[in-house]
Amino acid sequence: MTTPAGTGPAAAPTTTAAPAVTPTASPGPTGPNGPTSPNGPVGPQVPTAPSPGSGGTAPDPGAGGAHGADHQAGAPNTAQPGGPSAPDNTVGKSESASQATARVGAGSLRAGLLRTAWTRIGGDRVEGDKIVIQAGSERGVVLRVLAAGVVETVRHTFQPPPRWDDVVADAWRRRSVVLRGPLGAGKTAAAVRLLLAAQAKSFYLLDSVAELTRLTELSRLGTGAGLLVDRPVDLSELRATQLAGLEDLLLRADAHLVVTAGPEAELGRDVTEYVQRITRPHALDGVLRAHLTHRLGEPDTDGALTSAGVPGLVTELLDSAAGCLHAARLAEVLAHEHGTGAIDPERVRARMDHTGGETPEEWFESLGDTALRTQAVALAVLGGLPQEHVAMAASALLDRFRSERGVLADSVRDGPVPLSQDPFSQSRRLLADQLRARTVSAVTKGDLGLLPCTVAEYRDPGYPARIIRHVWSEYRIQRELIAWLGELVDKPSLSVRSFAGTALGLIATESFDHIATQVFPGWLHAEHTGAFRREAIAYALRICLRDPQVRTGVRALVDGWYMSGAWQSQAAAARAYGLCLGGADLATAVQRLTRLGTVDHIDVAIAIGDAFSDLLEQDVAGHAPLVLRAVAEMAHEPSSRPSGHLAFLILANALLTEEPPGSTRQPRPRLLTLAAEQPPGHELRRLLGYLWAEVINGELFSDDAGSVLEGWFARAETDPQLLDDMVRHVVEDVARSSPRTAMLLDHQAARWTDPDRFLSLPRSSAVLRAALRASASTPSASSAVGAAAGPSAPYARPTQPGGGR
Repeated sequence: MTTPAGTGPAAAPTTTAAPAVTPTASPGPTGPNGPTSPNGPVGPQVPTAPSPGSGGTAPDPGAGGAHGADHQAGAPNTAQPGGPSAPDNTVGKSESASQATARVGAGSLRAGLLRTAWTRIGGDRVEGDKIVIQAGSERGVVLRVLAAGVVETVRHTFQPPPRWDDVVADAWRRRSVVLRGPLGAGKTAAAVRLLLAAQAKSFYLLDSVAELTRLTELSRLGTGAGLLVDRPVDLSELRATQLAGLEDLLLRADAHLVVTAGPEAELGRDVTEYVQRITRPHALDGVLRAHLTHRLGEPDTDGALTSAGVPGLVTELLDSAAGCLHAARLAEVLAHEHGTGAIDPERVRARMDHTGGETPEEWFESLGDTALRTQAVALAVLGGLPQEHVAMAASALLDRFRSERGVLADSVRDGPVPLSQDPFSQSRRLLADQLRARTVSAVTKGDLGLLPCTVAEYRDPGYPARIIRHVWSEYRIQRELIAWLGELVDKPSLSVRSFAGTALGLIATESFDHIATQVFPGWLHAEHTGAFRREAIAYALRICLRDPQVRTGVRALVDGWYMSGAWQSQAAAARAYGLCLGGADLATAVQRLTRLGTVDHIDVAIAIGDAFSDLLEQDVAGHAPLVLRAVAEMAHEPSSRPSGHLAFLILANALLTEEPPGSTRQPRPRLLTLAAEQPPGHELRRLLGYLWAEVINGELFSDDAGSVLEGWFARAETDPQLLDDMVRHVVEDVARSSPRTAMLLDHQAARWTDPDRFLSLPRSSAVLRAALRASASTPSASSAVGAAAGPSAPYARPTQPGGGR
């Protein structure tokens, strides 16, 4: 199929023409210098609207900010006579572009941190790394990684209930089992133990029977996966036919499935053949000892259990109404007390009833000490992050009250906060006890990837949200609290910024008008950290959209920014369309982002690229066609071409795959994975090929394009299969667009082995250049490519990954 050449504006001499975006179209016919321009614009058509940078538009809500609305989009950057020259912030000339295109995996990391932030602050107990498995035309199936600490605890502390050997023997006659038992029987731990008995290597949680029903492939999980659906709310929808239909899928993946059910759950009669029943243990002493031994070791366990008053306390607390979870909790408290010295039974009893009947708000009132209160607030905002972040944030908040005013609340009557405090007055352990908190060793995903750390968090997941709301509404500290959150947002740490922005969103749901009119305008126009604060505003609005009463206000606020004509507001609107509004109305969000591409300001262009990354991260396969068409349209239209080029490079570098836990394979570029899954000539491959050719041939970001492409190949240097996918995509989808593109690619690959380079890629350079030469010898290729690349040979796919080298 061919598409006739159009009469629209021709592409620049150094670029390729945009591919058609309808499913039946293909790139236009090839002329002497490559494909000709298509007929008409690419992607979704945008209705005519006032130019975002033109006059006569709606006023900017933030016009009274630090910079006001005098910095209009597209306005020339002029300096006062005799003063220093103002920086050129147009898209093609600003130095910020290189930094924006060098943030490898930033979009994927941002999405994961925002999920974790809401888990911690909003009290959503579904947590962990997310893996989305596409299920045909339906929305993806979400699986969450079960924490390794949970698995290890079960491995070392599980106490078999009566008839456990029979349960294990009967359960795995099939690949699925429904584990049923009374309250307190330890069903979740038993389910994990069942999966361990089946030699599961990795463990994943599903939320519902509905998601289980849509599960159609497990290849991304690797072999030996254990799946757990723990007491789903729609358990009554489970049918034996669904479990039977999963049998072959689980068998091929060497995976196993456990569904847990309480005594109150209604199960269909046809599911009976999959049901295994467990009972409560006759006594909980064994569970308590196993958990204590796991924490303290055998000698210290004996000492703790025989301490004065402990045997009677154990009998009292682990009565007939207690369950396995109570025994595990008591072991945790006893281990903590044993580590501080002599065990005080009364303190153990109080900690087991750790709320003492108090609400979180009443507990906060009772703290009294301002230093403790600032610790409590910092823990509410940053709980779940490394303890160093929490401690430093608490100190920063306390510093804001070191004055004659000196109090956090009216209830404090002990005078001003001391100007200095003894840093050794309280150990971390004692402080955690006072704050009803805990510190745990964990492996968390941060700015530098997965790293071990000590995490600080409240024991009760309901505390953070209630404390944040209470402090905001009950005390006269709004000015200090907002300033402190702004200080956290200004930190270079994306994890801290994500949590602080989420906390601001929780406050905004309580006082949306105040935050929108009194806080956001100043944050939009922050002189040195405006980009960080505009990003945090989008995080906050993402939380506001969860409240139906605030949604209309959020949309009106963002639409006002979009039409304002002030580049700061338009950059904030772009982030909001990507992070929150695009989820409900993807087409409108993409249309607005495409239109904002005509604003010639570097910060707006970077915000657009980040926004497209956010939209793709929500659903890569589902959103990619519309997003890539929009970016291709931007790259094709002269008025938005620079923004389109930069947005694509940000998009190419921002998204990485999530590899299964324990995998030694490093994450791959998500767009490359998307291309590798499609056959030659597929629309997504043509769009990606067109966009790569555009930025490589372009006059604005060709160096940045080379750096991003080199980064892709650096990941493939030691991964033969990834290298094959890379070379196939570059040769078949990018290089064949024009002789010039192939020549530039060959020149780039040749430089990867220069002796003065810090990072040498000899394997990638050799395989790519050989493939380019082979491709140049085909009849459709220009002889100029062969002249640039050297002697050619007929192209043949390698018989081994990575060219067999």
